[in-house]
Amino acid sequence: MAERSAARRYAAAFLSLADEMGQVDALGADLDRVLEVAEQDDGLLLKALANPVFTSDERRAVLDALIPSMSIQPMTANLVRLMVDRNRLGAPPDVGALFHEEADALAGRLRVAVETAEPLTGELEGALRGALEKSTGKQIVLDATVDPALIGGLVARIEGRVFDASVRARLNTLKHQLIHGASV
Repeated sequence: MAERSAARRYAAAFLSLADEMGQVDALGADLDRVLEVAEQDDGLLLKALANPVFTSDERRAVLDALIPSMSIQPMTANLVRLMVDRNRLGAPPDVGALFHEEADALAGRLRVAVETAEPLTGELEGALRGALEKSTGKQIVLDATVDPALIGGLVARIEGRVFDASVRARLNTLKHQLIHGASV
């Protein structure tokens, strides 16, 4: 819980500075690159940087050697260094997610995770995005994945709510009604 609270503070401070600089999207992309590197090889980098066997100077040296290869802006590099210096290495995934949540809210965007049985065509994706934008009044960013087990239809996750319009869900409902004798 304390780690999540710290992550929220780091994300809010970083977003505030990014907004002042007019670079919210660019610095958000930087955070994504940092997280990508941090999560490689089962989080080996984070584990090494969190290992008490290494001194603060050794951790900083590893980080300073790695940062140029990530092609991130100095402000993002400073955030990462600060988190290493303050032993907040469990926070990067949360900082990234919270930063993006707040950046989306600031920009009037809404991220929607959509699962479909087959990949969405450009036309269908556009229609879905348009319908969601009309119903929410926000710009929609779709994160579409494929799950063949759905058989057909889609499952959408919007702000913690799940809308299941899949064939699998309909078949399960029908099965339940048949087993329990409810009218169809």
